[in-house]
Amino acid sequence: MNRIACSLLVAASVLAPAARAWADDAPTKEQIEAAKKAYNEGKQLHDAGKLGEAVEKFKESYRLSKNAVLLYNIAFTLDENKQSDDALFYYRKFLSDAPANASQRSEVEARVKALENAKLATEMATKPDEAGAAKPEPAAAKHSASAFKADDFQHTVVEDAPPGKPLDISATVPEGSDVSVILFYRAAGQPDFTQKPMKWHGKDLVARIPAGAVTGSSIQYYIEVKDLSGAKVTSSGKPTEPNLINLDASAQEHTFADFTDDVPVKEPAKHHDDEDPMHGSSGSVTATSDDNMTATGDGFMDAGSKKFEYTKWSVTAGAIAFIGVGVMFDLMAGKQADALVSDSTRASCTPHCTFDGYDVDLQNAGERDQMMSRVGLGIGIAAAVGAGYLWYRDLTGHHHAESKVVVAPSIGQNFHGAAAAVRF
Repeated sequence: MNRIACSLLVAASVLAPAARAWADDAPTKEQIEAAKKAYNEGKQLHDAGKLGEAVEKFKESYRLSKNAVLLYNIAFTLDENKQSDDALFYYRKFLSDAPANASQRSEVEARVKALENAKLATEMATKPDEAGAAKPEPAAAKHSASAFKADDFQHTVVEDAPPGKPLDISATVPEGSDVSVILFYRAAGQPDFTQKPMKWHGKDLVARIPAGAVTGSSIQYYIEVKDLSGAKVTSSGKPTEPNLINLDASAQEHTFADFTDDVPVKEPAKHHDDEDPMHGSSGSVTATSDDNMTATGDGFMDAGSKKFEYTKWSVTAGAIAFIGVGVMFDLMAGKQADALVSDSTRASCTPHCTFDGYDVDLQNAGERDQMMSRVGLGIGIAAAVGAGYLWYRDLTGHHHAESKVVVAPSIGQNFHGAAAAVRF
């Protein structure tokens, strides 16, 4: 183990620049310097035998640099500290995120296999058969809800992400567990959380927050694990204390490149008189995830996008302005009419007044103001109707809850979100 520890620390301390796996979201110079400092502090703590504190420093260095090699440091130190389940999680994440030619890959693959075999052997040895003797379970045995423990759930909290882009949240539970894992999220300022079931993608469970919901300054989220009866087993965060993701244009994107959460749903064919009058579609339809239902996520009619907010407030302000102009010209027309009546009834008019040039000017001005009032009020009322529609879309566009599912194992590809394969 000492030889491996030495190679671990030497490999992770190579701080020379190397090729980036992304172009626009590379860590800043200040972040790199802070990451180096955190790494050196972690190495000193590791050498001093303070493994728990060393893990936290390695995690801090990884968060700042997104250097996937540091996942190896984290995993190995957890392994040394006898935290096998946590170590297995980070070893797997290293294999998913690190470069294909990473020197530690073959060593990690062997260690992952050993930890998985040891875990399986422990489970088989502790489950007696009907006669009371230990009885091995098949490799694909189902992980029942009664056997599921809170420690079986693993999740690395996402701390920052770029705005206006899809955001994938991942977690892990033992494959075959009879539990449902559900993501709850909301943008800053929203009163309610939107829920979405997490689906298998390789060895991870993933749920996508659509680009249209990744707006403002932050995203709040929490994850709940529930058994088949609906009782909560464990969670990461909670409604009153959710996890917070700061939205920063310079942050690394968190997205599974080959993940999709489209969910085809068959509906009965519609009759002609049931067709949608706004779209005129009929027959069966396919419902997709909320990420794909807003194709671009940042259009003028995409609720939650910056362009939509600009349109909503512009139309609202226009409605108020035109109605105000209409009322103002109506008052001016009324004053012109009062002046005309007053001039025709003045005391000097005996037996009556003539309709002179002054009166003509008053009448023309009154008619002009009355026309401007009607135009302003007409445009203002039309704009108010449009603003009402936009406000309705805004209030109802973010609260479509999604049904729960029971997780089931599957096979997928690599994760390209929480870390990028780079060197300092």
